[in-house]
Parts: sequence; structure tokens; C-alpha cells
Amino acid sequence: MDLEPDIRVEAEAGDGEEGLAVIHECQPDIVLFDINMPRVNGLQLAREIRNLKMKTALIAVSAYDDEDSLATLSAEGVLGFVLKSSGRGELIAAVRSVSRGQPYVDPHVAGKLMLSFAKRKNKNDLLVDLTSREKEILYWLAQGLNNDEVAKRMVLSEKTVKNHVSHILKKLDIRDRTQAAILAWRVGFAQISPDTLEQVVWGIPPEGDETP
Repeated sequence: MDLEPDIRVEAEAGDGEEGLAVIHECQPDIVLFDINMPRVNGLQLAREIRNLKMKTALIAVSAYDDEDSLATLSAEGVLGFVLKSSGRGELIAAVRSVSRGQPYVDPHVAGKLMLSFAKRKNKNDLLVDLTSREKEILYWLAQGLNNDEVAKRMVLSEKTVKNHVSHILKKLDIRDRTQAAILAWRVGFAQISPDTLEQVVWGIPPEGDETP
């Protein structure tokens, strides 16, 4: 990828533990990591970076289009998901997308998840009880944003976002925001493009939501 004028490889690591050390030293803008790394796996690495509140954006690389892995990693703030079988073009597209703060899911994986979503939606729309604003907040939670980051993105107070999150958890009958994020990925809602999010969510006037 060094051949790309806007991308430069700063360093490489042989396993997750070495990767964390390199990340601490180089403070890269983006990290690509294998989900099944030895010593420290991909999920542990993502959690460590998130706990340290580093600005590094994460792209997971996997040999499998595993829906559960995608959902779990996304809940930990991983923005990109690419298959090892994907070509160079997909990897570069993922890097450029997450560099803009936008999620990227390999089209092969996204297609599978959207098909799964369509099947579930025909049977039961799990998000039907959420207002448009709650759906929008859920979307950003599923991209790994915390309450403060969601508040700034949506121009709301952090307290307002916190209240909406409580309503979301109650309506979905789940315990915490991680479960909410995983649900959003499993039903295909989190795969919506950020560019079309407002159109999708607010296309029909929200019911029962008094906030503009």
C-alpha cells in the first residue's frame, strides 16, 4: 500500500502483543489486524486501544465472514471489516473509508448480513418500537462511539443521549450498550451507509418522538 500516495505503512508486528507495543510507539492513524492473532487476539487488542481512548482507527481482517465476530468487534469500536480473500482494492477502500471516520464492511460480508436482515425483517422488525432519533443513536453506538461522541455528532447534550440510550435498552430488553450494538449489526441496521442514514431513519416522520 506504500504505492498509494495517501497511504504510508509505518510499522508491522508479528502478533498481538507486539502489535500493541508498536501502536503505543508509533501512534498510527489506522491499524489493520488479524482477528486470530497469537498472544493477544484481535478482540483483546481492540478493547485495549478503546480503553486507552486512543484516536487510532481499527480495521479487522478475517478469513471468515463471521457475523458474530463482526458484531462483537464493531461494538468495541472497530470501524472496518475485510476478508483475507478480498483484493487490494477492498483493503485500500477500507483504509480510506475509516480514515474519514466512516465504517467499512467488505461487500461480500455486507451482502450476507443484509440478506439475513431481510429475512429477519420479514418475520419481525426488532427495531420497530424505536423512534427515529433512538435508531440514529443506536446506529452510532454500533459504530463504537461513546455518549459524548454521539452527542457531538448529533448536536445533542450528553444527558439527552444518555436518556435515549436508556430508552433503547429498555425497549430492546437488553442489558447494555454492547448488546445493543451487537443487535444492530446482527439485524443489518449498522451496515447502513452514514451518507444515507438520515434518509433511511427519518424518511418517515418519527412517531412518539417530541424532539426535532
